[in-house]
Amino acid sequence: MKTRLSIPVLAALAFLAMGILLRLWYFLDARSLFIDEANLALNISGLPYSHFFRPLLHDQYAPPLFMVCSKTVVQLLGNNEWPLRLWPLAGGLLTLAAFYHLMKKLGLSSAIYWYPAAMVSLSPFMLRFTTEAKQYSTDAALALGAVILALYFPPERLKTRHYWIWAVAGGISLWFSMPVAFMLAGIGAYYFWGFARQKNGKAMMRMGLVGIAWAASFITLYLMVLRAGTEKEVLLDYHAPYFFPLRIWEAGAWRQMGDIFYGLLRPVLGFTVVGLITGVGLLLWGAYRLARQKTGVFLLIALPILAGFAASVFHLFSLIPRVSMFMMPLFLLLVACGASEAWKKGNLYFRLALLGLMILEAAPFANSLGQLGRSTEIENLKGVLTEIKQQGRPGPSYIDGAAVPAYRYYSQWHDKKQQYQLPGAVLLSWDSNLGSILEQGRQESRGFWLVFSQLISDEAREKRRKAEAIAGGVAREEVRVEEEGAAGVWYEYEKD
Repeated sequence: MKTRLSIPVLAALAFLAMGILLRLWYFLDARSLFIDEANLALNISGLPYSHFFRPLLHDQYAPPLFMVCSKTVVQLLGNNEWPLRLWPLAGGLLTLAAFYHLMKKLGLSSAIYWYPAAMVSLSPFMLRFTTEAKQYSTDAALALGAVILALYFPPERLKTRHYWIWAVAGGISLWFSMPVAFMLAGIGAYYFWGFARQKNGKAMMRMGLVGIAWAASFITLYLMVLRAGTEKEVLLDYHAPYFFPLRIWEAGAWRQMGDIFYGLLRPVLGFTVVGLITGVGLLLWGAYRLARQKTGVFLLIALPILAGFAASVFHLFSLIPRVSMFMMPLFLLLVACGASEAWKKGNLYFRLALLGLMILEAAPFANSLGQLGRSTEIENLKGVLTEIKQQGRPGPSYIDGAAVPAYRYYSQWHDKKQQYQLPGAVLLSWDSNLGSILEQGRQESRGFWLVFSQLISDEAREKRRKAEAIAGGVAREEVRVEEEGAAGVWYEYEKD
């Protein structure tokens, strides 16, 4: 006899299907690479495989085996946005499948399946960062995969071969994803808790040996790749606002903590005050109930989050949302546990109230569906470069420092690089003296282009205004090309 799917389960599957469709659309739209993607693409395109096992260029970090897989795909399928983002797309799709599987594996009430499924599938943040040429989506997929593997091999059923599986899988996965180190902390605690309850000292000793193998792998990775990033002042300064403050009595510490929690929870708990309050309440309730009922599983899910925060205190891990994206499906699992427990214990009126709150929390994410068939561009430098070439205006093109990484990739490595190469392109650094450069060019050309990208922040837009003011002092604006997050302006020198 076939089991009929309930309406909430069908709704969950529908949301997951929407999430898959949206991720495919974001991927196929092939939006321009943003600055970090472009810098990583320069490493993938220009470095040999061996260089991925040491610090990367352009202040980038990515796991060595993630880089190996990405370069292999690029060499097989071509150098453009699709091959560069194929691994992240796979990570995004696997995250959806793993999340749904875990809801069933954890024995949650099927009546609430639709709610976390909608959040993880339609979150605008996760839609963007699961389809970018970075490792964030594979971090999330591997985090959930580690939880699934642990639940399939519970402490009471662990055999000798499983220890070997964990030693090898854990040691290798660290080279695919740095946050796996935090997941392994949760997995170790999960098993030690189970073995302690069984009073199984032999099993604890075996798992200790597995932990030594993991530690050896991580130490090797740290010395070869990670340590350089923890010692680089420019990176430490950039991530300083995202390190969890230890001295909470100092001025600004509570605001910094609030910004960090808001940045991590907002992408998966919603944009509204009601949504955040509902989500946080369910998260705390779910964590409490899971800790009481299934302490080992609680350690498996919650300890990696706490380990990430602990590493952040010592400036070894940044809690910037995209870097910490592996935490977001873990947060949602705790929320799902809270919603399930509340649903099981509530009467009809409580369930109706809970249903209303969950709908209010999830509703804003439905706006993501409007993105289907529309441009997903964030910094459309490709469109600006194409239009500038079509204009055919004389003179050099001065590429602003924020646009340099993407311009270098598109003009040197992209399969259609001829389409994006600007004659007389001059790559400006962050501290270039634009006024002096433009004055020197007056005798050599009738005019010039200024090219900007990354115009998604107030800082970048202010920098653009200053550059245009400098250009306006020596030349007259004649042509303006505006695209999403990028622009080009052609100036003609004033005649003496």
